[in-house]
Amino acid sequence: MADFWIIGPIAWDLALYVDHIPPSGHFVQASESVERPGGTGANVAVALSRAGGRVHMVGYIGDDAAGRNMTTTLTEAGVNVDHVQLLPGHTSSVVLLIEPDGERTIIGIHPDLLHTITIPVNEVSPGDIVYFAAWHAPFTAPAQTMAAAGALVTSVPPGTTPAMRYLIGSRNDFTTIPEDATAIVTEGAGGVTVHSSGQRTHYPAIPTTAVDVTGAGDAFAAGFLWELAQGGPLAEGVKLGLSWAATTVQTKASMPRTTS
Repeated sequence: MADFWIIGPIAWDLALYVDHIPPSGHFVQASESVERPGGTGANVAVALSRAGGRVHMVGYIGDDAAGRNMTTTLTEAGVNVDHVQLLPGHTSSVVLLIEPDGERTIIGIHPDLLHTITIPVNEVSPGDIVYFAAWHAPFTAPAQTMAAAGALVTSVPPGTTPAMRYLIGSRNDFTTIPEDATAIVTEGAGGVTVHSSGQRTHYPAIPTTAVDVTGAGDAFAAGFLWELAQGGPLAEGVKLGLSWAATTVQTKASMPRTTS
């Protein structure tokens, strides 16, 4: 099987469970609070590694307790962290406000430095799967180089370079639907719509009771990429992604739960 290269945020989350999101100037009491590992890149990497994949994480941490916690989380999950770079300052951290229906509001705390990392383009082999779990303009040249070398390159929107085979993101992430890539648009409980070659195909979500939707999109991306690595068709990748997402939203965690 191909190796996976996941490029994206590694973060430490503070989850606050509230009964509503207060309007400006108002107060809300959290019924529960918990610190836990997260970050869209780390979430996808851990999900794929737990499923049995060879996964390389490319991102950064700061020299702090959160960074050490995230390194432990990744290595214990079997993720290769050789390309997790140590940068001065803080590890990325977010506050999650999670409502009773599982929906969450995300508040970033520290500046995002992901655009400053070095991407190890020369270590990616033909046939490997590369996923940009976040996109910055400096990633364009590395993405094109890896695609030209025979890697399958995917990304969240906009990720719009000729290198991209698939773009995976929520409806809010897409400002336009690209014509030169397959756009896989996640719609939460509404399922997933795939736009490819002028055609539109909708896949319904798997009915479930959500308690925390954090990581659902990452679980979907991981499931989709896992099926691609097995040589499966796009439709089966979407279905597996929906299955992993449905499993994930049933638990209070940032990192996905998967089945394979």
